Amino acid sequence: APSVLSSSRLSGWFLPLLCLGNVCKALCGVAAGACGGAMNLFWAMKLMGTEEGISEVSAKIGAQRTVVGGAGLVLAGFVAKWLGASDGSNNVGNKRLWIGLYCFLTFLHLALNRMSLKLVALDWMNSWRMQRIVDEFLDLVEKNEANDRIGTSNLSTPSDLSRIEPLLFRPGLRNINKPSNCSIRMGVSFNDFARHSHRTLQSTRAQVMNDPRIGGDRYMLTVGAIGNKLNKKKSILISFFRNSSCREKAKAYLHARLVEKGLDQRSQLDGSNLDTVFEEAEKNATKELVVLWPIFEEKVKKEGWNLDKTECSSDGYEIHVE
Repeated sequence: APSVLSSSRLSGWFLPLLCLGNVCKALCGVAAGACGGAMNLFWAMKLMGTEEGISEVSAKIGAQRTVVGGAGLVLAGFVAKWLGASDGSNNVGNKRLWIGLYCFLTFLHLALNRMSLKLVALDWMNSWRMQRIVDEFLDLVEKNEANDRIGTSNLSTPSDLSRIEPLLFRPGLRNINKPSNCSIRMGVSFNDFARHSHRTLQSTRAQVMNDPRIGGDRYMLTVGAIGNKLNKKKSILISFFRNSSCREKAKAYLHARLVEKGLDQRSQLDGSNLDTVFEEAEKNATKELVVLWPIFEEKVKKEGWNLDKTECSSDGYEIHVE
């Protein structure tokens, strides 16, 4: 649009509008390149059943773009001649028709792209999908329908969520129907973990020094209060060790949601006894996790999800002990 606006009537703004148009094209190219790899991998798995077919899919997509681009140039020439001035001059003809047709085709392009993206059902968990699946699973737990591992109550499949997943970036992972006063931060640094945790520094160091590769989870979870003395908010902090797997990150998120549920059940907290409340919530969530995690794994696998590709958003820090 900025390139189109840089016409002769806006000659004073020609260079800024042209530069703005090039910047928008560059941003579009970056976004398309970032999404293209995941979409090519999806179609390779969908059509050929293996990731090795991604090179063939990429080659066919490139050939398709060449053919479509060539056909578009030819069609654009005929349309431009048809919409030109009737007297044979170099005037653009009916400007309103040009602008209306441009807006209509742009809207049609965006609408068809949105419909096509809804067909791409990725089988890995991002932050939004993980939040939805865990919400559904915890609802089943509350209804006592998750105890039967082969029960009739099912979670959403990748195809189900692809139809309702928002295409625009939206902040937050909370369900608006179930508001919570507790935030979840994944991949926090050890400094933030130790500074905001309700535990003592000695116990936190001891947990780090116990090599998680011998047994147990390769992440640490704690509840803390973040903010000033007058306005402190509860937050669940998760720190990952360097060798944490994607599956363990999904487990850490479910663990955090169980802790969050325990804290929400005790909304009336005594300010002088926060540490005890936090510790009880962590212990109860850990006991629940032992029972619910195998059921969760089996149910998501049954619906076609691959937990080994989990990519939830985080602060990006890891703990490495030498």
